[in-house]
Amino acid sequence: MASTFIFLLFFTVPLSFHLNSALNQEGLYLLRVKDSLSDPAGSLSHWSDRDATPCNWTGITCDHLNSVVSVNLDSASLSGPFPMFLCRLPSLSRLSLSNNSINSSLPVSIWSCRNLTYLDLSENLFVGTLPYSLADIRSLRYINFEANNFSGNIPSSFGNFRQLETLRITENLLNGTIPAALGQITSLKSLQLAYNPFSPGRLPPELGNLTNLEVLWLSDCNLEGPIPESFVGLSRLKNFDLSENNLTGPIPSLIFKLKSLDQIELYNNMFTGKLPAGWSNLTKLRRFDASMNGLSGTIPEELCELPLESLNLYENQLDGQIPESIANSPNLYELRLFENQLIGSLPSELGKNSALQTLDVSYNKLSEHICRVLDIGLLCTSTFPINRPSMRRVVKMLQVLADNMPDDAQKDGKIFPSLYNDCDQESMV
Repeated sequence: MASTFIFLLFFTVPLSFHLNSALNQEGLYLLRVKDSLSDPAGSLSHWSDRDATPCNWTGITCDHLNSVVSVNLDSASLSGPFPMFLCRLPSLSRLSLSNNSINSSLPVSIWSCRNLTYLDLSENLFVGTLPYSLADIRSLRYINFEANNFSGNIPSSFGNFRQLETLRITENLLNGTIPAALGQITSLKSLQLAYNPFSPGRLPPELGNLTNLEVLWLSDCNLEGPIPESFVGLSRLKNFDLSENNLTGPIPSLIFKLKSLDQIELYNNMFTGKLPAGWSNLTKLRRFDASMNGLSGTIPEELCELPLESLNLYENQLDGQIPESIANSPNLYELRLFENQLIGSLPSELGKNSALQTLDVSYNKLSEHICRVLDIGLLCTSTFPINRPSMRRVVKMLQVLADNMPDDAQKDGKIFPSLYNDCDQESMV
C-alpha cells in the first residue's frame, strides 16, 4: 500500500522547483532528468529553464503541438540511474540512451512509459533482471538491450507483446533458458539473443510459430539437441545463425523450405552426417558456414552452383573433390575448406570470375597440380583479379598451401616454380 502511495505521489505532485520559469511542464520534467544524471561532457548543458519549450534542446524532438515525442541521448557520456521522469512525458514514443553508463536496474515502473514504440538502452551498465512489466507497454515495436549486464530469465510475460518487431538482448548475462513464450510474439521480425550464458536447453519448437521472422541470431546460447522440425514455418527467414552451440544431428532438409535465406551460420556445433540435397531451392543464399562440425561426405555440386559470396566448411571430415562450379560465382570473395579430406585439385577457373580475397584449402589431400591453377604468373595478370595491395598476402597464402603439399612434390620444384621471379617489383606493392 505504501509503495502504491509513493508511486502515485511521484506522478501527481507538481514539480516545486523553477517556480519562476517560463518553461512548459514537459521541459521541467526534462530538467529533472538532467539533475538526476552525471553529465561530465556537458551534453545537456544547453537544457535551460530560460526557454519556453524543450523542443530545440539537444536530443529532443517535438510534434506540432510542442509535445516531446523523442529523446535521443546516444553517446552522451551520461551516467546514473534510469531517469524515470522521462515516463512523465505523455507523448514520448522513442527513447534512446545507447552507449552511455546508465548503471541501475530497469525499474518495474517502466510500464508507465506507456506510449513507447522504440526503446534502445544498448551499451550501458544496466544490471538485475528484465522487468516483467515491460510487456505492458503494448505499443512497443523495437527493444534493444544489447551489451548490458541483465541477468536471470527472459520473463514469460514477453509473450504478451503484440506489436513487437525487434527484440535484441545480445551480450548480456541472461542465465535461464530461452522461454517458449517468445513463440507467441507473432509480429517479431528479428529475434537476437546471442552471447548469453543461458542454461543448457533445446531450441523451443514454439519459435517455429514466428512466421514473420527475418533474423534469428542465437549464437553461443548453450543450445543442444537438433533443430526442431517446426522451424519449417520460418518461411520469411533471411539470416539464420545458430553458431557456437552444441546442436546435434544432421543438418535438416527443412532449411530448403526457407527460400528467403541469404545467410546460414551453423559453425562450431556438433552436426554430423552428410550435407543434405536440395540447395538449388535456396536461390537467395549468399553466405554459408558450417565449419567446425563433424560433417562427412562430399561438398554438394548444387551448393556450389549458387552465386555464393562466402563458403566456409573447414574443420570437418569432408572428402571428394572441390566442385568446379564454385569458380563460376561472380560474388565469391571467401572460400575456406581447410582441415578436411579433400582430394584432387582446385577448380581451374577459381578466381577468374570474382575478386577472391580469402582462400584456405590447407591440410587436405589436394594434388601437387594445385600450382597450375594458382600459378604466380597468373596472379601478376588480370586473369586473377586480386587487388595489388593484397598481393603479398596472396603469395604468403600460396606458400602456406605449398607447405602442406607432399614432400617429394616440393623437392621436385613442382610447387610454385619461380615464386617471385615472374612478378616485377611493382606488382608486389
